[in-house]
Amino acid sequence: MELNNSSLPEMYSKGLLEEFNKNLSPHWTGNVFETLFTGAAKLLGAAKTQDRPVAFVVQKLNKEFAIAAIIQYFEGKDKDKVGNWSLVWTFNESDIPENAERILLTDPRSHTYFISYAGEKFGIRFKSDENLITTLTYVPVCIKKWLDENAKEKEEVTLELKDVFVARVAVENGEKVFAIEATGESTFVAKGDASIEK
Repeated sequence: MELNNSSLPEMYSKGLLEEFNKNLSPHWTGNVFETLFTGAAKLLGAAKTQDRPVAFVVQKLNKEFAIAAIIQYFEGKDKDKVGNWSLVWTFNESDIPENAERILLTDPRSHTYFISYAGEKFGIRFKSDENLITTLTYVPVCIKKWLDENAKEKEEVTLELKDVFVARVAVENGEKVFAIEATGESTFVAKGDASIEK
C-alpha cells in the first residue's frame, strides 16, 4: 500500500492534533516522513566510523524505544577487498549492537540534519526543537500502529513511501512480526560505499 493512498496521513495528522495539539495537514505527511528517513541518513553518513556501529535512535515521548537506524562497516572477506557499509532500520531495540554509539533524536546536535533537509526540500520550518522532536517521533509510532491495525493472517502487508521506505508486517505463529527498510537515495547518502578507502 502506497502511504499517500492509505489512511496513515489522516491518522498522523489527527494524532498530532489530538495528542500533542500540533496542527499539520495530512498533505504534509509524506514530506515529514521523508525528512525523518533522509535526515537520519545524512546524520549517520556524517557520524559513521569503521571502528564501531552508530545507531540513530528515536524514543517515544515516554522514553520507550520506537525505532532505530544502524550503520555498520563490515570488512571484505578477503584482506585485499574493500568492505561495505550496512544500513538497517529496526523496530527492535535488541537489534542495536552493544558497542554501538547511540545518537538520540532528542540530542539537539542531530537537529541540523532534519532542519536543513526539510527546509531545502519542502520549505518546512520547525518552530522549535520541541516541534521537531514531536512531529518526527510520531512518524515511527504511526507507521507501526498502521501496520498493527492492518495486519492479516497468511498475508504480508506492506506500507511504502516510494524511494524512502518500505515497512512490512506478517503474522507468524500467531505473532505479528514487523520490519522496515530504507529505500532510494537515503541509503546511498548514509553508506557512500564508493568513498570507502583502505
